[in-house]
Amino acid sequence: MQYPFNTSIAAAEHSEETIEIPYCRLFLDLRKRIDQCMMAELPETERLQNCFWTSVQCYRKLKELVLDNGLKNESDEIYFFRNVKPKFASLIEFFVLCTEAMWFVENKVQCAASFWREELEKYSRFCNRYNVFIRYYQSGDNRHDSAYFLRTTADALSDIHSKMFDEHPILHSSKDWILRSYLANKMYFRFAQEKLDSVLLVQNEKNAVQNKYGSGLKNAHHAQDSFSALLVDYMNS
Repeated sequence: MQYPFNTSIAAAEHSEETIEIPYCRLFLDLRKRIDQCMMAELPETERLQNCFWTSVQCYRKLKELVLDNGLKNESDEIYFFRNVKPKFASLIEFFVLCTEAMWFVENKVQCAASFWREELEKYSRFCNRYNVFIRYYQSGDNRHDSAYFLRTTADALSDIHSKMFDEHPILHSSKDWILRSYLANKMYFRFAQEKLDSVLLVQNEKNAVQNKYGSGLKNAHHAQDSFSALLVDYMNS
């Protein structure tokens, strides 16, 4: 059994499986800290930057947790690189994309609508580029997991992307970096879409209603009780 990352700790602890409990605790702590960052009375770009640093700190804790406890077998290893690590790492990449875009909009862009339309195209380009792997992941297939999510499969390209995140040399596989970027780009697509919708509302002289987070992710199609819950929903959609 594999627990979804929006599960409660109580639900995890009542299962016979315990491998994910430490990861769940850390991820729930990360979500809590992200929500605190987004509720601060600061400009949106600063709040997103704070979320980035919070994500980096929790990711470092994740690495320490794995290095201290190890990965006992290939099954644990595949689970970590397919289901755990990308969810933490994707939030770092997501907040990088968001803060860079917000800084550009605030300082450079004259036509925000055109900018956000161009940003939306990044997701389709990414999916087209890594179409085979993404279809494999989305299908739930696991026939190639040993080739994609074991440390022995790490290659020169995965090593480069690992170094970009200042990772320990033994904590990456050949494809977890693609999964990280896929989840980040998927969340960012929704962020950019909401930003574009907000710009168009203003341009059409309609009242743009902002929620308490003031974020581009305000117009969720269903109720969510926190910013981090919305991100998890987009990540898992």
